Amino acid sequence: MKRFRIYASILTCLLIFSGCGKTQQSPALFSDTSLSSDDVLSSDDTASSDDTLSPDDAAPSDDTLSPDDAAPSDELLPSEEPLSPSELAMAAYSSFLSGDISLFDSEQLYTWHLEGWADFIQSDLTYEYTYLDLDGDGIEELLIQMEDAPLCYNAVFHYADGALFCWNQDMVEMTSGDYPLQDGTMVSQYDYNDTSSYTVFRYLPDGERETLSQLYARESIDEDSDLPCPYYEVGGVEVDHSVFVEQLEELITKQLLPRSAWTSIDRMD
Repeated sequence: MKRFRIYASILTCLLIFSGCGKTQQSPALFSDTSLSSDDVLSSDDTASSDDTLSPDDAAPSDDTLSPDDAAPSDELLPSEEPLSPSELAMAAYSSFLSGDISLFDSEQLYTWHLEGWADFIQSDLTYEYTYLDLDGDGIEELLIQMEDAPLCYNAVFHYADGALFCWNQDMVEMTSGDYPLQDGTMVSQYDYNDTSSYTVFRYLPDGERETLSQLYARESIDEDSDLPCPYYEVGGVEVDHSVFVEQLEELITKQLLPRSAWTSIDRMD
C-alpha cells in the first residue's frame, strides 16, 4: 500500500511536468505580420507632403491681382462734370466779345445787322459790357453799351440751348436807349427837345418786355402848341414837379449800376 502511494505521487509529478494539466493562453491580438506600435506614426508625427501647400502657405499667382491692386480702366474713370448753363453762357459771350458770331442763326445776323460785328466792336470807339440776369431764369444776359453813353449804343444778348439771340440793339436815333438797373430791370429812355419819357420794364424769358412803370416830363413846347407846360406824369397820373423828381430818383437814378460794374472791351491788336 505504501509502495502504491509512492508510485501515484511519481505519476502525478510526471503529468504536471509534461504539461497535460497546463491552462491554455488566449491567442495574440496581432499576428506576427502586423505592424508594431513603433512602425505606426501618429497624426502629430506625420509630415505634410512637399508637393501640397496649405491655403495659408500658398503664394498668390503673379497673374492674378486683387481688386485693390488692379489699376482702374480708363473706361471706368468718371467723366468730367458737364458745364452748367451759366458756364456755357459765359463761354459763348466771351467768344462773341472776341468777334465770333457763329452761335447766331442767319435770321438773327440779318435782323440785327451783326455780320460785321468783329469790325464794329474793334472800331476806334470804346464799348463796355456787363452781365445781369434780366429775365429771372438764373442765367445772365450780356449787356453792351458805348462807354458811359448808352443812348448812343446799347444792346442785350441772350444765351439759350447752345445759341445766342439778340434781344435789342440800338444805334440809330442817338436820343433813345436802354440801360439796366441793379435789380435786373431796364429803363427805356427817350429824349426829344425838352421832353423826356422813362419806361421801366423787365425782360421775359422769350425776350418780350413787361412794363412796370412810366414817367413823363414836358418842360418846354412850341409857341403854337396848346399842350400844358410844364407837365409831369408818374404812372399815367399828372403830378407836380417835386413828386416827379422824387419818383425819378427812387425808381431810376438811385438804381443805376455803378461804373465799376462795367468792363471795357479791349481792342485786339
